[in-house]
Amino acid sequence: MTNSTFRKSLTALAVAGSLAAPAVAVAQDNVDAQASSSNIEKIQVTGSRIKRSDLESASPVEVISAEQLSDQGRLSVSDALRNLTSNSFGSFVPSSGSSAQSQSTVNLLGVGASRTLVLLDGKRVAGSPSLGGSSANLSTIPMAAVERIEVLKDGASAVYGSDAVAGVVNIILKDDFEGVAVNTQVGRPEAEGGDNESFSITAGTSSERGNLTMVFEHQTRDAIYDRDRPYTAPQMNDENGDGLISIYDETIGISYYGATLVNPQGNYEASPLCGDLANNVEGFVGVLDQGTSFGGVGGGTVCGYAFAGVSTNMASTDRNSLMVNGNYKITDDIEMYMRGLFAKNSSFGRYAPAAAPWENIPADASHNPYDEELEVGYFRWYPVGNRDGYVDDYQQDYVVGFRGFALDNIDWEVYYQRAEMDYKTVGRDYLSNSALNWLAAEGEDPFSAENSDKIGITTLTEGKTIFDHYYAGFGFNAGELAGGMVSHYVGWEMYDQVFENSYDAQSEAGLVGGGAGNSAAEDRNVQAYFYEVAMPFTYDLTVSAAFRYDDYSDFGTATTSSLKAEYRPMDDLLIRASYSEGFRAPSLEELSAQDQYSATYAYDYVACQTAGVALTECPEIQIDNQVQSNRNLGPEESEYINAGIVYSGLENWDFRLDYFDLQVENVISDVTVQDLINIELGGNLDSFLAANPAFDLQRRANGSIDGDVYTRTENGAILARKGFDFEVAAEYPLGAGLFNATFGTTYMMEVEEDVYFGGPSQDMAGSSGAPELRSQLMLQYAINDFNVTWTSDYIDSTGETDVLDTSCGDSQCFNYNFVGELESTTYHNVTFSYNLGQYGKATLGVRNLFDEEPVLNSSGEYTNPELYVRGHIGREFVAGYQIKF
Repeated sequence: MTNSTFRKSLTALAVAGSLAAPAVAVAQDNVDAQASSSNIEKIQVTGSRIKRSDLESASPVEVISAEQLSDQGRLSVSDALRNLTSNSFGSFVPSSGSSAQSQSTVNLLGVGASRTLVLLDGKRVAGSPSLGGSSANLSTIPMAAVERIEVLKDGASAVYGSDAVAGVVNIILKDDFEGVAVNTQVGRPEAEGGDNESFSITAGTSSERGNLTMVFEHQTRDAIYDRDRPYTAPQMNDENGDGLISIYDETIGISYYGATLVNPQGNYEASPLCGDLANNVEGFVGVLDQGTSFGGVGGGTVCGYAFAGVSTNMASTDRNSLMVNGNYKITDDIEMYMRGLFAKNSSFGRYAPAAAPWENIPADASHNPYDEELEVGYFRWYPVGNRDGYVDDYQQDYVVGFRGFALDNIDWEVYYQRAEMDYKTVGRDYLSNSALNWLAAEGEDPFSAENSDKIGITTLTEGKTIFDHYYAGFGFNAGELAGGMVSHYVGWEMYDQVFENSYDAQSEAGLVGGGAGNSAAEDRNVQAYFYEVAMPFTYDLTVSAAFRYDDYSDFGTATTSSLKAEYRPMDDLLIRASYSEGFRAPSLEELSAQDQYSATYAYDYVACQTAGVALTECPEIQIDNQVQSNRNLGPEESEYINAGIVYSGLENWDFRLDYFDLQVENVISDVTVQDLINIELGGNLDSFLAANPAFDLQRRANGSIDGDVYTRTENGAILARKGFDFEVAAEYPLGAGLFNATFGTTYMMEVEEDVYFGGPSQDMAGSSGAPELRSQLMLQYAINDFNVTWTSDYIDSTGETDVLDTSCGDSQCFNYNFVGELESTTYHNVTFSYNLGQYGKATLGVRNLFDEEPVLNSSGEYTNPELYVRGHIGREFVAGYQIKF
């Protein structure tokens, strides 16, 4: 029986076949005929372009095979990566509410998806236009085409360039398949919504000269509506027994954008028609108290609308993808290869009718009880109907290249890659502000049935990224040290990027209620030169270095380097350390986007303080926000230190422990509404606004925010992560079968972030959304043709709310207190499979076996889908079947 370890030599195919760990397996033992021979094949490992015989090197690399993904019941590439322990704080899921509702990302160490580089067969994946061109959309990658996934837990800008700050995810596709395989799977959650199906067919042929592999995959998932779960459905209760129900303080899924006026005294007041609306129009809930955030309890009223009774929480998705991968030996020393990936991903999301202000309300309007024009009111434009969002993503990614050997010492590669990402968002039944203003000028009632068709509008947003990539590189041995030949790699690459994002004219002019946006377009050229060297000073000690120079046509140049060492004092022990510099270039959207509206959530501590409400009781509210771009952004700079050991000296056991320390400076940061509120609370807002005239925040006499808050993106914030990765794997014969157990955990000992932009920094480990610990356990038993796999994903407890503590009296020592607790949770999955021989393989499984709900806050709200989406979907029964011909 083969022992599964982290340490020895193996080929790329052997890696995928021999791993036993769920998402913690790194380089594993493979005692096949090839590895036992003296001529061990060298392979390229993620994080270096120099080929080597050991997968376990100076930088930790996790390897997850396609078989493991199937055994764990992972539905997609994004589902698999979301459950990595190093995806510490979760990552974006397909959520309804924006043009990004069809997107999925990975976020290593919780420093942002734009700081994790995603590769496909070692080549950069172009950024999605829905994500501003800064992050790859994992939703377009067909699961059936994946051979394995390699996750580098180290900085790698000196090898790959921008974005490889927190690590690299390299998705390796199938390229040597023979025959035809059909795979189908059905998933049915117990709770309403989220039903999913997938079907794939894989076909391939091989000869002595080459091979061709084709994969088609179709995958769908139904939407989950807010009303389908009790904790996201609309709620309103008089929790303190004062006879009032206060908006945001005592409600969930209800907005003051119903029929709420600002009266002549500047206070909130529910429309006199609010009661009739509650009785006759679905969604209206009647008159509510204005609450602590809008001037204080008892100081005014609002007319509430339960938007969560209509809206989708998770968007539906429908994806079709085709992958073609092939290679052909032109001569014994030259091989041509090609790859084509085509994908279309469609999604649907529904939102409540448009929420938009009505300005200059005429004195004779039915909602106006005064004999004078009112400045503004906040309305739900229900006559137009629900807003429906349809998003289509298209991806084309082509690679054509040549590789080979020359002079018995040089391996070389050249290739051209072109990727095109397109998306289109159609929004139906939004509000036309220009039509509304015309009706008001004509003295017409915009809420009448005969005018409902006049004020509706359809919006259109289209985006595109184009990525043309040229590459040439070669590796060779030159010079000899005590441990062997010195290996070198020299390369050049150039890529052109184009980003376009266009909105319809009405949206761009700010004439659409319930939606907004502005067009942007930008392009850049990047040229890079890079060099790597691996120096075996002894048979036990190898030191590697890498250097890279990037020249950007927009912001300038970046130079990065890395230095790594691996020491093997004995066969079963590896001691390693690395230092890597990194950088992230500002995205083209960050440089070019125009001002746009955003409905931003924040804690208005200033309003609460004015109303005499404790900061710990201050509710989160929605604030109108105008977000601006900044063409003067520069690159972020980072340093990543890694040190660890790998030990496999105990029979049937393997251990790995790594320490990581990531520091990111000059961080490109959205200076948020919350930042401005915190600065104001410290008494420094006036000086900040004077020094930064692009920002603005004004207040009414009652302390509530008046109008839009203006913010933008700046360089200057700080990010830091320190912690440990620990992994252990064991394999034992048990009865007539084989038992495998693997455990991995990522411990965050420090999560340093700014309290507010330009203010002090603080360790946020254990705060809301930032668990100190994420772990994964996989138990597997195989006997004859039967296999059972149990996977447990653990998320540590966190604080419930981060409340600003101003007791020190100086804004430069403000810090957050972690108030309350969101308890820890564990999601268990079990999968049973039976090999039917020539009749295929059948699989049955249950995701979230014990139906653990997502962790809710003390008000019963579901606030962190990035971490707890598995609980939101609920217990899900899965059945699958695959057969190969």
